[in-house]
Formats: sequence, C-alpha cells, structure tokens
Amino acid sequence: MSFRTRLVVGALIAAWVPVVCMGLLMRSVGASRLTEANERRMEERVDRIARSWEHDTGRLGGRLDVLEALLSRDNVARIALRSGEAGALQGAVGRFAASSGSTITYVTDRDGTILAASHFPGDAGRHDPDLAGLADDAAGPMIARVPLPTGDVAAVVLARRFDVGGVGAVAIVGAELGDLAAVQGDSEVSLLAVPARGADEDQAPRRIGMGGSVTPEAAGFQGRRRIASVAWKGWDGGNEIVPVDLVVAWRDPLLATMVRSWDRVLLFALAGSAVLALLLGMAMARRLSSPVEALAATARRVHLGRLDVAFTRGGARELDRLGFFLNGMLGRIREGLARVRDAEKRATLGELARQVNHDVRNGLIPIRNVMRHLDEAHRTGSGALAETYEARADTVTESLDYLGALADQYRAVAVHGARERSDLRAVAHSVVEAGTGRGYGVRLAPELGADPAWVEMDTVSLRRVVENLVANAVAAARKTNGEVRIGVEAVADSASPEYRLLVEDNGPGIPAELRDRVFEPFFTTRSEGTGLGLAIARRLVADVGGRIILESDVGKGTRIEMVLKAAGEEVR
Repeated sequence: MSFRTRLVVGALIAAWVPVVCMGLLMRSVGASRLTEANERRMEERVDRIARSWEHDTGRLGGRLDVLEALLSRDNVARIALRSGEAGALQGAVGRFAASSGSTITYVTDRDGTILAASHFPGDAGRHDPDLAGLADDAAGPMIARVPLPTGDVAAVVLARRFDVGGVGAVAIVGAELGDLAAVQGDSEVSLLAVPARGADEDQAPRRIGMGGSVTPEAAGFQGRRRIASVAWKGWDGGNEIVPVDLVVAWRDPLLATMVRSWDRVLLFALAGSAVLALLLGMAMARRLSSPVEALAATARRVHLGRLDVAFTRGGARELDRLGFFLNGMLGRIREGLARVRDAEKRATLGELARQVNHDVRNGLIPIRNVMRHLDEAHRTGSGALAETYEARADTVTESLDYLGALADQYRAVAVHGARERSDLRAVAHSVVEAGTGRGYGVRLAPELGADPAWVEMDTVSLRRVVENLVANAVAAARKTNGEVRIGVEAVADSASPEYRLLVEDNGPGIPAELRDRVFEPFFTTRSEGTGLGLAIARRLVADVGGRIILESDVGKGTRIEMVLKAAGEEVR
C-alpha cells in the first residue's frame, strides 16, 4: 500500500468510527421495536389463515355430502349409476360441479373405474384404483396428486364409499391446493408442509407455492405456527401416505426494508464524512495517474492489434521518456510486421513458382528422353528411326496430354475475362442490393437508371470487378461514417460506344505516394486485405479491352471509373 493510500485510509477511519457506532446503535433499537410490532401483526394474520383452511375443508365436506345425496336420491343419477349409463351420470355430476363450484369431482365404482368426472368427461371408463383407494386411506382431508387435462396437480380431496341400491361407488371431491386461500402466500407469509414426527416441526420442511407445488425452500423465516394436520399421499414422489403438519411461517420484509434504509443513511453519512479526505487523495491520484492511464489505454489498443496508434506525451519527464521509447518500439514492430507480410507474399509466390517448375519438369522429362532415343535412331538409320518413333509415340502423346491438362488446371485458378454480352446496370444493381442486405455500416447511394447497359464482359467476371470496387469504397467510407455513390452511364465523348461505372466515396482518400501502387498484387493498406482485389479487377477489365481510372484527394475521398465497350447484338 502506498503512502498516499495510507493517509487517505487513516483519515477515513478517524471520520467513520463515531458515525458507525451511532448508526449501529440506532439500527439495533429500531429493529427490536419493529420486530415486536410485527409479531403481533403476524399472529392475527395466522389466525385468519387457520380459519380459511377450516372453512375450505368444511366446504369440501359439505360438497361431498351433497354429491352423495344427489347420487342416492336423484332418480336419474341412481338409474344411471346402477345401469352404468355414463352419459346421464356425467350430466348429473357436471351439474353438481357447476352449481357447487367444485373444480375436482369424480365418481368411480368400487374397483376404481371412473364413471364420471366433472373436469374431464374423457376420463370416463379409465381404471384408476388409486382414486377409489383414497376413500380407504384417510377419514379426513388428504393431499394427493390428481390427474387433470393440463397435467397432475396437488389437490386437497375428500373421498367416501357409499351404496346405491346395492351398487357400491366412491365419490371424490376436491380443490387444487394452489386455489385455497390458505396457500395464497406472499413475501411475508408462506405455508409449509412438515412431516409430523413427534414435536419436531423443523424436520424437512417444504414450502407450498402459489400453484400448489412443493419446493425445498423453507428457510429464513422469523416465526412459525401449526394450523392443521393432513395426510399427504405421494410425499417425496413416492406412493405412501405421510402425516403432515401444515405450518404458517412468516418473515418481516418491512424490517429488512427499514434496515436497508438505515444502512443507506449510514452509508450517506460515511460518504459525507469522507469527502474531504477523498478529495485530497483523488486530486493527487489524478495528477499522477492520468498520464499513466493514457499510456495504459494506448498499450491496450496495441495489445488488441491497433498498431496505427501512438503513445502521447504530457506528464513528468520520466513518463515523456517512456512514451518516446514506446513509440520507437511500436515503430519497429510495424516495420517488422510489414517485412513479415512481404516475406509471406514472396514465399507464396516462390512456392507457386516451385510447384509450376516441378509439374512442368515432370512433363518434359519423358519428352526429352524420347527425343534422345529418336536422335540415336536417326544416326543408326531411317528404319531404326521409324521403329523407335512407333515405340515411343505414345509416351510423347501422354506427356503432351499431361502438360495440356496441367495448363488447364493452372488456367482455372488464373484470372481471365471473356467477351460475352452482360448488363452492367443489372450487375451493379445486384451488388447494391446484396450490400444493403449485408449491412455495410455506410449508406449506398445508387444512381443506376432503368435502361440496360450491355457491355463486352462475362457476367461472373463483371460482378467480381464491381464487388471489388464497391467493397474498397465501402471500407474507405466506413472510416468516416460516410457514403458510397454508385452510378452507371453511357460515355458521351467516346469514339466507340462505351459505358462507365462510377464508384465514389467520401472517405479519407489515398495519399499521393500510394496511388500508383494500389493496383499492384499483394499491396494493401488494410490489415484484413489480401492486396489482390484491385489487381484482379484491372486484369479482368484489361482482358476485354476496358480501363480503370482512379482519382483521389486526401481528406475528400476517392473516385474510380471503370469503362467498358458497349456490346452489340452479335456479342453473346
């Protein structure tokens, strides 16, 4: 730790000690008083939740009584139950569910075959012995997984077996656990399910969410109280029945909010007491660290590959000397990279020349051997010459075929232009549309017109040239957030019909010492460029008798014109 930092830290500690002591004392007293008030308020709320649970389960019992009475006394329901007429029984159960507001109602036979279901008529006929078994598992409310059309849900159910004219049946009513008023918790109150194991209520508690789901999150509560006991079938994903205590747990978010408010006030007080010490330290740090931060920012850009930057000067003499030495080192790095790139280009050309030399020699060696044999046969006599030629003619033919195929292969990778009839305006329009969709980051301003501009160049080569010219203009305009203007027009002052493609940008321009080199192969001023685009473009245009003209002003932009001969109807 530096001496300046130690001074600032010492001043801060001296100013903070009394503020912290007073703030912590007020925080402790206020929290204690607020906790007492919250305990009384939560006791009243838990009483309301307990009454809501008793009310909801009592309503389920009343609905079960009504359903049993309906099935036992209603003639239509009795006949349908005894005859197994699912339609009439389904209608009766549906009316019951609509009038009573029951969301879950089942009627099954004694073995568990569903006879009617209020929420999903398609369940009729499905065999589910677990549903019928609910009437035997517990006498009071039970929480179990009940299948609904939207999936299985946790529900509070009551089930009862009864007889109608000697026909045994099971009536089941229930409500989704998440729909009960006691479950509708919030940030203050939550309903917990705790397996009843003696008097230990803190063993494996689970929180019952708004949708009736049970999650392990049941920590961080300030108080708890049991409101009811139920049987829970399927606890922890199994099928056994576990006695569970329903516990209301609460926390006080107001207390946490007040504590946070006190903490904020304390922080503001600490900040105010530290202003004077911080101002002095920041002033000294700013004066000493600003030049170093500027050097670090420039070094960061160099680290990211920006070698066109320079280290600024402006600080102590030592920092100025450091910037001078760093700029010298950066200049040597740029020179070294330029030499490496030039060496790579030369190595590429050398490798290509070596490969061509190797391939051509492979084709010439057999021919040279045949010519030597023919010369020896010529000295011997005409008969030997004819015999030798007849024996070695195939070798010469195969070698010439090999050289011809080799020439075709190298010609396939070489740039060349063909005098075919192509529409320059249509090609330029296609390139503009592709560039607009690609999102160059600059504005393209096409002035292409509507009439075709037929020129003597094949469409593939023409598009290649136009794309190279537009791409170079876009790269230049992107540096100034400018625009690229693209136009096609007929050359009025030409002896023979010609068309001109104009590509103009308002970028930084090309320095005079570089204008003569932009069409050289492998010459480029961009780190991501290959230096072949403009060289290939000029070669393709020259192959069909055209020309490319470049004009550029530093600070104003660059203008490139491509002039091609107009194509007549006979050019195809």
